[in-house]
Amino acid sequence: MNHATTGHTAPRAIRLLIGLYPAPYRGAHGDDIHATFTEATQDRTRGALLREYRDLATHALRLRLRIGPTDPAGRVLAQAAPVALALAAGCALYLLLPDLAYRTQNPQPSPGPRHAVAITVLQLACAAPWLLALGLAVTGRWRAARVTGVAAVLLGGGVQALIGLDRYSAGQPAALALIGALVLLAPAALVDVTRRGRWEMAALALAVALPGIAADLYLAQYLPLPVLAVLPIWLGILTAPVLLDRLAGRRRDPLRAAGVVLGTLPWLMPMTTAAAFDLPRLHLLLEYAGACAAPLGVALAVAGALQLARRVRADDRSGPA
Repeated sequence: MNHATTGHTAPRAIRLLIGLYPAPYRGAHGDDIHATFTEATQDRTRGALLREYRDLATHALRLRLRIGPTDPAGRVLAQAAPVALALAAGCALYLLLPDLAYRTQNPQPSPGPRHAVAITVLQLACAAPWLLALGLAVTGRWRAARVTGVAAVLLGGGVQALIGLDRYSAGQPAALALIGALVLLAPAALVDVTRRGRWEMAALALAVALPGIAADLYLAQYLPLPVLAVLPIWLGILTAPVLLDRLAGRRRDPLRAAGVVLGTLPWLMPMTTAAAFDLPRLHLLLEYAGACAAPLGVALAVAGALQLARRVRADDRSGPA
């Protein structure tokens, strides 16, 4: 920004916000930003003015952090956010329904009905924002879904702080924070809200919830581990085909593939944290984390093999007869 022309005349708040832009961008476009912002905020209500300030700050921080629509990191985040949101909503639905079914079948649980009602209300309050965020996302309203998703993260973090954490759940706040950051920072203009992208989000969420609910209700006694313990492995299995599509499909995009991996990463964080607190069982926890990540590794290997096969086939076609 040219401070000689705008630096002393701009209101302090505008100058501070424009100062958030990277210096080269500020020098090239500072005057235009100030003029446009001043014109856009004339005779606006206080609420509208605050929204303009928010949008200006968001744009400046995206450019400074290099996560804008034209940056590689922005493309990674734009793929990671819907994957993380879909998995979180699917997990919320899975955790909610079997527990509600159990409480319906056991109307007088210990320590008492009031306690059971309080737990049910708390579970509904935690799950509802995730399901609402998913509903908004699959109807193409990503900006509203982003706000609702961040609210779900804050609510979930507050509940966890209220009930307390042990060494095996200490990584959950970090996982929630990462999901919230992905959803919040993803450039809305790049998030795939086409019909294909919306179907993919809905399919991921349902593929998490429905098999988990069925396993919890009908197969839990036959599984070697609790369903909740198997869940991170199942999430890796579900996202592996999405990763393979990004790397070996018709629209190959390594940056979006990296976003799929990043969107799945939060579900490995609780186990990683547990490993740090339980060194005698470190090898078991690392093996478990490896089992969670193995489907993604298989998808990477298959994608690499497919790409190699295509190159060999192309070389054979272009070679001498």
